[in-house]
Amino acid sequence: MNAPIPNAPAPRTLRAESAHYLIRTLEPADATQGWCDWLMDPGAQINLNAKPTRTTIEEVRAYIASFDRRTSHIVGIFEKQSGQLVGIRAAYVDPKRRECLLNTLIGEVGARSKGAQRESRYAMHNFVFEDLDMESARASVVADNAYMLRVLAETGWVHEHTSSKPRANGEGFVALHHFRLSREVWRTNEAAKAKLYFDGKA
Repeated sequence: MNAPIPNAPAPRTLRAESAHYLIRTLEPADATQGWCDWLMDPGAQINLNAKPTRTTIEEVRAYIASFDRRTSHIVGIFEKQSGQLVGIRAAYVDPKRRECLLNTLIGEVGARSKGAQRESRYAMHNFVFEDLDMESARASVVADNAYMLRVLAETGWVHEHTSSKPRANGEGFVALHHFRLSREVWRTNEAAKAKLYFDGKA
Protein backbone atom coordinates (compact mmCIF):
# COMPACT_ATOMS: atom_id res chain seq x y z
CA MET A 1 0.00 0.00 0.00
CA ASN A 2 1.40 3.41 -0.95
CA ALA A 3 2.18 5.84 1.86
CA PRO A 4 -0.03 8.95 1.95
CA ILE A 5 1.41 12.05 0.31
CA PRO A 6 1.93 14.87 2.85
CA ASN A 7 -0.49 17.77 2.32
CA ALA A 8 -2.07 16.04 -0.67
CA PRO A 9 -5.46 17.56 -1.57
CA ALA A 10 -8.61 15.54 -1.03
CA PRO A 11 -9.96 13.85 -4.18
CA ARG A 12 -11.68 16.42 -6.35
CA THR A 13 -13.58 16.41 -9.63
CA LEU A 14 -14.41 19.19 -12.05
CA ARG A 15 -17.60 19.73 -13.98
CA ALA A 16 -18.46 23.01 -15.69
CA GLU A 17 -20.34 24.19 -18.78
CA SER A 18 -19.12 27.02 -20.96
CA ALA A 19 -21.06 28.53 -23.83
CA HIS A 20 -20.21 25.68 -26.20
CA TYR A 21 -18.38 23.02 -24.17
CA LEU A 22 -18.77 20.69 -21.22
CA ILE A 23 -15.55 20.51 -19.20
CA ARG A 24 -15.37 17.65 -16.72
CA THR A 25 -13.12 15.10 -15.03
CA LEU A 26 -12.64 12.10 -17.30
CA GLU A 27 -13.59 8.50 -16.59
CA PRO A 28 -11.92 5.49 -18.28
CA ALA A 29 -15.16 4.91 -20.20
CA ASP A 30 -14.62 8.28 -21.94
CA ALA A 31 -11.78 6.84 -24.06
CA THR A 32 -12.55 7.25 -27.76
CA GLN A 33 -11.16 5.85 -30.98
CA GLY A 34 -10.48 9.39 -32.10
CA TRP A 35 -8.21 9.96 -29.09
CA CYS A 36 -6.22 6.89 -30.14
CA ASP A 37 -5.20 8.72 -33.31
CA TRP A 38 -4.50 12.21 -31.91
CA LEU A 39 -0.72 11.83 -31.97
CA MET A 40 -0.75 10.73 -35.59
CA ASP A 41 -1.48 14.34 -36.55
CA PRO A 42 1.67 16.20 -37.70
CA GLY A 43 0.57 19.42 -36.00
CA ALA A 44 0.19 17.70 -32.64
CA GLN A 45 3.57 16.02 -33.08
CA ILE A 46 5.27 19.38 -33.63
CA ASN A 47 3.51 21.18 -30.78
CA LEU A 48 4.13 18.36 -28.30
CA ASN A 49 7.55 17.34 -29.66
CA ALA A 50 6.18 13.81 -29.93
CA LYS A 51 6.71 10.86 -32.24
CA PRO A 52 3.80 9.54 -34.33
CA THR A 53 1.88 7.32 -31.91
CA ARG A 54 -1.34 5.38 -32.29
CA THR A 55 -2.63 3.96 -29.02
CA THR A 56 -5.38 1.47 -28.26
CA ILE A 57 -8.63 2.11 -26.42
CA GLU A 58 -7.31 -0.02 -23.55
CA GLU A 59 -4.16 2.14 -23.31
CA VAL A 60 -6.20 5.34 -23.24
CA ARG A 61 -8.45 3.93 -20.53
CA ALA A 62 -5.41 2.96 -18.46
CA TYR A 63 -3.96 6.44 -18.96
CA ILE A 64 -7.14 8.09 -17.69
CA ALA A 65 -7.25 5.71 -14.70
CA SER A 66 -3.67 6.67 -13.77
CA PHE A 67 -4.85 10.13 -12.63
CA ASP A 68 -5.65 9.92 -8.91
CA ARG A 69 -7.74 13.13 -8.62
CA ARG A 70 -5.49 14.23 -5.75
CA THR A 71 -2.09 15.09 -7.18
CA SER A 72 -3.03 14.49 -10.82
CA HIS A 73 -6.18 15.47 -12.68
CA ILE A 74 -7.33 14.88 -16.25
CA VAL A 75 -10.24 16.84 -17.65
CA GLY A 76 -12.05 16.37 -20.95
CA ILE A 77 -13.40 19.10 -23.22
CA PHE A 78 -16.64 17.97 -24.88
CA GLU A 79 -18.61 19.79 -27.57
CA LYS A 80 -22.06 20.34 -26.09
CA GLN A 81 -23.88 20.07 -29.41
CA SER A 82 -22.30 16.79 -30.57
CA GLY A 83 -21.03 15.32 -27.31
CA GLN A 84 -17.65 14.71 -28.95
CA LEU A 85 -14.50 14.71 -26.83
CA VAL A 86 -12.23 17.18 -28.61
CA GLY A 87 -9.41 17.76 -26.14
CA ILE A 88 -7.99 17.30 -22.70
CA ARG A 89 -6.39 19.34 -19.93
CA ALA A 90 -4.16 17.81 -17.27
CA ALA A 91 -2.85 19.14 -13.96
CA TYR A 92 0.00 17.65 -11.94
CA VAL A 93 -0.01 19.00 -8.40
CA ASP A 94 2.98 19.61 -6.13
CA PRO A 95 1.30 19.84 -2.69
CA LYS A 96 4.41 21.06 -0.87
CA ARG A 97 5.00 23.98 -3.23
CA ARG A 98 1.29 24.52 -3.83
CA GLU A 99 1.84 24.72 -7.56
CA CYS A 100 0.94 22.54 -10.49
CA LEU A 101 2.07 21.78 -14.03
CA LEU A 102 -0.66 22.28 -16.65
CA ASN A 103 -0.85 20.57 -20.05
CA THR A 104 -3.42 21.11 -22.78
CA LEU A 105 -4.16 19.25 -26.02
CA ILE A 106 -6.97 19.96 -28.48
CA GLY A 107 -6.70 16.61 -30.19
CA GLU A 108 -9.46 16.77 -32.80
CA VAL A 109 -8.08 18.70 -35.77
CA GLY A 110 -11.49 20.02 -36.76
CA ALA A 111 -12.01 21.51 -33.29
CA ARG A 112 -8.88 23.64 -33.25
CA SER A 113 -9.23 27.42 -33.36
CA LYS A 114 -12.95 27.11 -32.56
CA GLY A 115 -12.86 28.06 -28.89
CA ALA A 116 -12.25 24.79 -27.02
CA GLN A 117 -8.96 25.98 -25.59
CA ARG A 118 -10.24 29.48 -24.78
CA GLU A 119 -13.57 28.44 -23.26
CA SER A 120 -12.09 25.68 -21.09
CA ARG A 121 -9.34 27.94 -19.70
CA TYR A 122 -11.51 29.61 -17.08
CA ALA A 123 -12.90 26.31 -15.74
CA MET A 124 -9.47 24.70 -15.45
CA HIS A 125 -7.66 27.67 -13.94
CA ASN A 126 -10.49 28.37 -11.50
CA PHE A 127 -10.37 24.71 -10.47
CA VAL A 128 -6.61 24.85 -9.91
CA PHE A 129 -6.38 28.18 -8.11
CA GLU A 130 -9.64 28.24 -6.16
CA ASP A 131 -10.77 24.63 -5.67
CA LEU A 132 -7.31 23.07 -5.29
CA ASP A 133 -5.89 26.20 -3.61
CA MET A 134 -2.73 26.34 -5.71
CA GLU A 135 -0.57 29.47 -5.53
CA SER A 136 0.94 29.12 -9.00
CA ALA A 137 0.79 27.11 -12.20
CA ARG A 138 3.54 26.19 -14.63
CA ALA A 139 3.53 25.26 -18.29
CA SER A 140 6.10 24.55 -20.99
CA VAL A 141 5.75 25.19 -24.71
CA VAL A 142 8.00 24.21 -27.60
CA ALA A 143 9.40 27.14 -29.58
CA ASP A 144 7.62 25.86 -32.70
CA ASN A 145 4.19 26.38 -31.12
CA ALA A 146 3.76 30.07 -31.96
CA TYR A 147 0.02 30.03 -31.18
CA MET A 148 0.42 28.86 -27.58
CA LEU A 149 3.35 31.18 -26.97
CA ARG A 150 1.11 34.08 -28.00
CA VAL A 151 -1.76 32.82 -25.82
CA LEU A 152 0.47 32.58 -22.73
CA ALA A 153 1.94 36.01 -23.33
CA GLU A 154 -1.56 37.49 -23.61
CA THR A 155 -2.95 35.78 -20.50
CA GLY A 156 -0.50 36.75 -17.78
CA TRP A 157 2.02 33.92 -17.94
CA VAL A 158 5.62 34.97 -17.23
CA HIS A 159 8.50 33.43 -19.16
CA GLU A 160 11.06 32.15 -16.65
CA HIS A 161 13.65 30.22 -18.64
CA THR A 162 14.33 28.18 -21.77
CA SER A 163 15.74 24.68 -22.02
CA SER A 164 16.34 22.31 -24.92
CA LYS A 165 15.65 18.66 -25.58
CA PRO A 166 16.21 16.28 -28.52
CA ARG A 167 13.67 16.67 -31.31
CA ALA A 168 11.36 13.66 -31.14
CA ASN A 169 10.60 13.53 -34.84
CA GLY A 170 13.83 14.47 -36.61
CA GLU A 171 17.39 15.54 -35.94
CA GLY A 172 18.70 18.24 -33.65
CA PHE A 173 17.11 19.89 -30.65
CA VAL A 174 13.98 21.88 -29.89
CA ALA A 175 13.78 24.86 -27.53
CA LEU A 176 11.32 24.52 -24.67
CA HIS A 177 10.04 27.73 -23.04
CA HIS A 178 8.94 27.51 -19.40
CA PHE A 179 6.24 29.80 -17.98
CA ARG A 180 4.62 30.53 -14.62
CA LEU A 181 1.22 32.04 -13.75
CA SER A 182 0.60 33.21 -10.19
CA ARG A 183 -2.78 33.05 -8.52
CA GLU A 184 -2.51 36.75 -7.79
CA VAL A 185 -2.17 37.60 -11.49
CA TRP A 186 -4.96 35.17 -12.34
CA ARG A 187 -7.34 36.73 -9.84
CA THR A 188 -6.40 40.33 -10.58
CA ASN A 189 -5.98 40.40 -14.34
CA GLU A 190 -7.11 37.20 -16.03
CA ALA A 191 -10.07 35.52 -14.33
CA ALA A 192 -12.66 38.06 -15.45
CA LYS A 193 -11.39 38.08 -19.04
CA ALA A 194 -11.33 34.28 -19.19
CA LYS A 195 -14.89 34.18 -17.81
CA LEU A 196 -16.07 36.24 -20.81
CA TYR A 197 -14.85 33.49 -23.16
CA PHE A 198 -16.35 30.87 -20.85
CA ASP A 199 -19.75 32.56 -21.03
CA GLY A 200 -19.52 33.25 -24.77
CA LYS A 201 -19.48 37.02 -24.28
CA ALA A 202 -16.07 37.69 -25.84
